[in-house]
Amino acid sequence: MKLLYPALLAATLPLGFAAPAFADETAPAAATMQQESVRDHIRAQMHGNAGPVVVLIPGMSTPGAVWDDTVAALQGDHRLLVLTLRGFDGERGTANESEGAIDGVVADLSAELASRGIGQATIVGHSLGGLIAMKFALAHAGQAKNLVILDSLPFFGMVFSPDMTLETVEPRAVYMRDMIVTGAERMREAGLANTTSGAGAAGMSIDEATRVTIANWSLDAEPLAVAQFVYEDTMTDLRQDIAALTMPVTVVHMANGEHAEMARERYATDYAALPGVRLVPVDRSLHFVQLDRPEVVLAEIRRATGS
Repeated sequence: MKLLYPALLAATLPLGFAAPAFADETAPAAATMQQESVRDHIRAQMHGNAGPVVVLIPGMSTPGAVWDDTVAALQGDHRLLVLTLRGFDGERGTANESEGAIDGVVADLSAELASRGIGQATIVGHSLGGLIAMKFALAHAGQAKNLVILDSLPFFGMVFSPDMTLETVEPRAVYMRDMIVTGAERMREAGLANTTSGAGAAGMSIDEATRVTIANWSLDAEPLAVAQFVYEDTMTDLRQDIAALTMPVTVVHMANGEHAEMARERYATDYAALPGVRLVPVDRSLHFVQLDRPEVVLAEIRRATGS
């Protein structure tokens, strides 16, 4: 069966894995004094001392470092809370290797914002991080001022087939999870040496040097955490749930060349239940839109924060 979005599928899997054929944001700067913290499912680091709060959630197998350029561009007039999902930085034995990883991230983020005295924040999520951002906003609407979703569908199963359901996608989700678990030791060994080739991140970025960086992030991620997130990501369908979102939502997604119209249609269809969603298709970009088209992503974050 033809895959609709190979780049999105590849972004969900570790390098070298073959898929089967089937606070009030004006709160005082004192609230940011605790710059770094660790919870069961996340590591969180605050950058900047004043301005609106923006939470940055990375995607599959990607550490918080994916946001370094975003932070550098915005920290002069924003406070940026950068998350790393534990395990994606190579850490072993974390809570993200067990059932409930996504819900655990959502709960930890809510607690993190509360502990820092932040009432509301703009939540930005890429890929898996976009799904987590939507789940967070559904569970903790009072803490999400608005959402900026980067190249993420509310149901990942749609990359396999436009008529996929949770029931029909489950065998694929189980297969991918189990194959990653089985190959975990081999993947860890591969991660001990950096790669100088971006071939393993084909479809992720238009730039070869960026693909090399992404490939090495994927190699460094702990396979058992990746396996659990792959399964939960694939087995989450928010297409109807997002109708309950009441805050502004912007979705920035790649739309390139001959596949541009198909991408536009897919995103319009999958976000159809959300009235007023702002869809922003971008060309000259692959899956990591924040790295390929940073000017677009930065503009949308500033638009969301009113800065």
